[in-house]
Amino acid sequence: MATILVIDDQDRYANLCRKAIPEHTYLGPARSWREAADVLRTRRRDIDLVLLDVHFDIPESDLLGLAAGADAKAVARARRRQGLEILARLRRRLPDMPVVLMTSRDEVALEKAAERHEAEEYTYFLDDEYVDARSLRAQLDNILAARRGRDSEGPVFWGRSAEMRRLRARLHVLARGRLPVILGGPTGTGKSMVARHVIHARSGRRGKFVAVDLSTLPRDLVAAQLFGSSRGAYTGSVADRRGAFEEADGGTLFLAEIGNLPEDVQKMLLTVLQEGVVTRIGDTMERRVDVKLCVATHEDLPSMVRAGRFRADLYMRLNPACTVVLPPLVERRGDFSRLLEWTALRAAESSSILTLLLDYRQRAGLGEGTALSPAGEVAVALGAEVPPATEGRLVLLFPDRTLRLLRRHRWPGNLREFGMVVENALTFTFAELAGLGAGARADVVQVRPKLVRDLLRAVRVERGRDDDGWRCEVSIKPDPTLNHVAQEVERQYFTRLWEQEDGDFAAMARVLMGDEAHARKAQLRFNQLGLKVRELRRN
Repeated sequence: MATILVIDDQDRYANLCRKAIPEHTYLGPARSWREAADVLRTRRRDIDLVLLDVHFDIPESDLLGLAAGADAKAVARARRRQGLEILARLRRRLPDMPVVLMTSRDEVALEKAAERHEAEEYTYFLDDEYVDARSLRAQLDNILAARRGRDSEGPVFWGRSAEMRRLRARLHVLARGRLPVILGGPTGTGKSMVARHVIHARSGRRGKFVAVDLSTLPRDLVAAQLFGSSRGAYTGSVADRRGAFEEADGGTLFLAEIGNLPEDVQKMLLTVLQEGVVTRIGDTMERRVDVKLCVATHEDLPSMVRAGRFRADLYMRLNPACTVVLPPLVERRGDFSRLLEWTALRAAESSSILTLLLDYRQRAGLGEGTALSPAGEVAVALGAEVPPATEGRLVLLFPDRTLRLLRRHRWPGNLREFGMVVENALTFTFAELAGLGAGARADVVQVRPKLVRDLLRAVRVERGRDDDGWRCEVSIKPDPTLNHVAQEVERQYFTRLWEQEDGDFAAMARVLMGDEAHARKAQLRFNQLGLKVRELRRN
């Protein structure tokens, strides 16, 4: 059973759901965004899905996106597209909440709407001209089933987006076959974890998992590391030595940064893949090996092939049809809340934080952990709502301002950087509490926004002299006065920068003027543009 919020100016969908799909609990219908926001404020943690209409025949005072003094044509258009305006607010407040948008495909460009809100996997479209109980039930069941699915596989976090579900299913299939697998994607996206805990774990092989990072090996030792060597094959070789292929016989061999493989070794690797045998350096005896090969790279292998830096025949033998590209963290915003909760709970069990956490639990009188859960009962709360106190439970609270900072960061280091920042945030949080007494709610430990801001600044790469500076995207609407156009552009980039720096005018001054001492000037210009902190925080 799920709790579904219906946002609609009429009773049609709410009545249909309550009559034909009575196993769920329905809230509403909320007639406008104002009413929906009131429900979300009090029942946010209970809601599993939102059912949203597009056309709202409601008073002008309740319409979003309607300029003051708008004519009748603009009011009619705002009513026709009110659902998209509400969807935009929902996406800002609850980016990973599934929303079924009830609309006619002739009225709204659905694909553009999904792209605009960066939520294709969480925005579903259902044509209301053909909706009936069966089709609506099928869609709700599919969405809720995916939402209840397992988010993780060992230390690999998948989330629940449609893209990651497809990627996960594809890897499960590729893991069982004999063909090599190429893992692509930026640094820090978890390629080595996927190779070990997904591909090898699901391959059905009984042999070892062996990993070799080709970027860390001297070029003249790569061949010996992979294929082994006989005594005297090179200076310092005093005994016969098995290579990585032999070590991984019957198991999985993971070669990280395959683009670093020297050209002469590329030919040797091709031979091993073709013949299924390996010959140690300095030896003539062939040894048969059965290895599931998985390679990873953050580079573009096809471009390397075209540039002559990677053999085309080896690339074909690695089977580019079995390439799986892991997306950067910035493209997984829909799963951000669950990723944060999952990462924080895993960090709480780590040895570096566990001692601090247990010390705090003892001082706060929250009881001790167990053999199965050394950290004791730990929960994560996101946003302004704090769950009621439960005996023995410790709550890690990430308030709204902390969440905004984490969401707006670009995470160039992806999951690796994200995990490091979360672990550091918890470490410093508990370290600060060591010398302080417990507050009014000793069971709630808040990760302060200032701490997170300082951590993100510490990992931020400083701009070089030849850097083009800070960038943001703005949209320009025609206006007879160029001065008005320029002011609107300036308002937009001041707003984007304010959001990025979480309202820190000193940080904004550093970006705009190179010196935090000019914070007052940045704030003055901010006010001159008619921007108001209170309104921006409300949105």
